[in-house]
Amino acid sequence: MNNINLNSLKIFLEVANSKSFLDASNKLFISQPAISKSMSKLEEDLGIQLFYRANKGITLTPSGETLYRYLQKTKDLLLSCERALISLNDIEEGKIVIGVQSHIVRNYLMDKIASFRANHPKMIIELVDMSTNILIERLEERKVDFVVDSSPIDTVYNNVKIEPICSLNTCFVKSVYNTHNIRDFQSLIKENLILPASRSSLRKNLHKCCEESGVVLNPILEFETEELIIEATRRNLGVGYVVESAIQYLIDSNILERIKLKEEFPKMEINLVYINSYLTKAAKLFIEEEISNEI
Repeated sequence: MNNINLNSLKIFLEVANSKSFLDASNKLFISQPAISKSMSKLEEDLGIQLFYRANKGITLTPSGETLYRYLQKTKDLLLSCERALISLNDIEEGKIVIGVQSHIVRNYLMDKIASFRANHPKMIIELVDMSTNILIERLEERKVDFVVDSSPIDTVYNNVKIEPICSLNTCFVKSVYNTHNIRDFQSLIKENLILPASRSSLRKNLHKCCEESGVVLNPILEFETEELIIEATRRNLGVGYVVESAIQYLIDSNILERIKLKEEFPKMEINLVYINSYLTKAAKLFIEEEISNEI
C-alpha cells in the first residue's frame, strides 16, 4: 500500500462513477490507454481485481465496491474539511450546503436565505433537494451541513439532533370556478383531488388525520412539487392540498379559494436537523442569525 499513487485513486473514483474508461478519459482529459494502464497498475499494487471488464463497459468487483465506498467517504470528508477551513479563514466567503425540499424552500427558507445573503453577500449557499432519508444520509456523509425538513423524521443515527423550528398551516384549495359546497372530509371524497406524492410528509400527515376521521382520500392526480399542485388547481382540474402561505397571493387575486372545513388540518412542522460536531463556522452563523430565534 505504501507505493499506491494517490492520483491512481482519483482516477479509480472517476472510472467507478463513469462505469467506463472512455467516459473517465473525457472527464479527466487523460488518454484512455493511460487510464487503463493506471487501473491495471493499481490492481497489481493492491493484489486484487477491481473491475469486471466487458465490451459493454466495466463494473466493480466486490473488492472494487469496498475500495469505492471508503474512497468516496474520504473524498466527502476532505470536501467538508475544505469548507470548514475556508470558513475559519474567511467567514464572509464560506459555503453552506443545506439539505431541504423545494416546498420548504418556498414556504419557509427562501426568506431566511435572502436575509442572510443581504448581510453576507459573498457567502455561497447550495441547496440539495432529496427525500428525507437520503438527506439524513448526506448529513452523515458530510455532504450537507444541515437539513431543514418537515416531520415526521425518523433516523437510526443517534448523533443526529432534531429541533423543531416552526409550524405552517395547510389547507385545501379550489378554483373560484368550482362552485361545489365542500364542508368536511366526507364531501371531499366526491371531489377530484390533487395531492402531494404519497411519500411526502405532507401527504402522510394528511392521511393520518383523515384516517382518524374514518375517511380515505383517493387522488386523481399526485405531484412531487407544490407548484404543480397549485397549477393544476388553478386550471380547475380538481381540489388541491398545499401549504397555506403558498397560495395566499392567488387567493388575494381571486383566482383560488381556500376551503373551510369542519375538521382541523394537520400543520406542517418544520425542523432543523444537524450533527453538532459537523457544523462549519459558516453553517453555525446561518443557524444563529436566521433560525435560532425560532427554536
